[in-house]
Amino acid sequence: MNTESKNQQTSNTTRKILVITTKGCESCNVLKRLIDEALNLTHIPVEVEYKDSSECTRDWLKQRRVTDFPTMFFIKNDTVRYKYKGTAPAIVI
Repeated sequence: MNTESKNQQTSNTTRKILVITTKGCESCNVLKRLIDEALNLTHIPVEVEYKDSSECTRDWLKQRRVTDFPTMFFIKNDTVRYKYKGTAPAIVI
């Protein structure tokens, strides 16, 4: 695959981080800061959406096995590639 094909493939790729938080969660606030720090280290476009658990139905949370907060979903091209609970240093994210 040549460089032009790789660039075109990368430009067609959508990346998103969906973060499920809850009110009064200090770890959720720390995670928001860590995500901002991590995204400042890359030039790859990533959409970040923060959603409070109160905005989600119980069924939605149950289907996705969200049992702790914060929970992050790493989504590439509308497919969940990785799910992570808790916080971690920016270098790990």
